[in-house]
Amino acid sequence: MTKKTYWMTNGYGSKALIEGADERDRWKPLGWSVVDGEPAAGMVWMRHEVHGGRAEFPIEVASLWQQKGWQPSDPPPPADPFNAANPADVATPVPATPSAAALPTAPAPAGKPTTSMKETQADG
Repeated sequence: MTKKTYWMTNGYGSKALIEGADERDRWKPLGWSVVDGEPAAGMVWMRHEVHGGRAEFPIEVASLWQQKGWQPSDPPPPADPFNAANPADVATPVPATPSAAALPTAPAPAGKPTTSMKETQADG
């Protein structure tokens, strides 16, 4: 038995082809709604049939990408690091790098003046 497909939109111009009523019902609480017929404008989510990658393409050129192995599909699953079983697997790690302002500065060596030549000339 073939599942029914639904064109859905997120309200921001993105469209997706959802397969089956269960998937349709899963995307509705996430802000997606069913649209009548195939969309004519906007962006469409597509998935490559070989490597499985997903990307958004303008609907007007989707047929050109279909010739290269891309097919209309559902969007990537939403990432929710707050409710994930292991948030580190969901969130993209960002390496911490200290800024120059946060680095400690070395104190002036003992016996050396802490004023600059400009400050000394201005006082004199």
